[in-house]
Amino acid sequence: MTATTGGNGSGAHPSGESPVPFDHPRSGLGLVIVIVAVVIGVLLMPSATRAPLAASASTASTSPTVPAGGKSTTKGHGHTPASTSTTVAPASIHVLVANATDTNGVAGSTTAFLASKGFATLTAVNALVKVTSSEIFTVGGVTADTDAVANALGLPAASIEPAASAAPVSSTTGANVVVIVGPDLATRFAPGATTTVPSG
Repeated sequence: MTATTGGNGSGAHPSGESPVPFDHPRSGLGLVIVIVAVVIGVLLMPSATRAPLAASASTASTSPTVPAGGKSTTKGHGHTPASTSTTVAPASIHVLVANATDTNGVAGSTTAFLASKGFATLTAVNALVKVTSSEIFTVGGVTADTDAVANALGLPAASIEPAASAAPVSSTTGANVVVIVGPDLATRFAPGATTTVPSG
């Protein structure tokens, strides 16, 4: 009599084949871990090659600033930039005032006014001509001196004569600037109206 197969299922597997173990390793999970590690490494690599931020900022802060003129503006060693101002001290300007009007004493009054403003003044004189408006002449071609005197007297720039022009006075010795007093200044500085020949 042939033996019957038991009810425990031991005869369900063909001869020569072993059943798959219950604790078979999950190779798929290991592959995922490896891929994640590679991706993280790739993402972190650029930051490892960058220079430190603090070092970059420090380098930028110590670089001198060079303007269009080519001179560095970095301060150091106690040097002070040279001043480009053209302001002239009134005391360095010697002014000769000449009366070119029929109003007596205006040259003297104008001289006193300029002296009160700090200008070095010479004795007032009479001009060799009469003029219709006040004029300012430079002696030696220093235009900054004439500008300062014109501003002090409130005269327009048109009152300043060209540097090559000669002042209509008998002598300019000791003067940097010659003011020829015309009617416009005479109305301001006249001690009193007169029609006599001015004495200066």
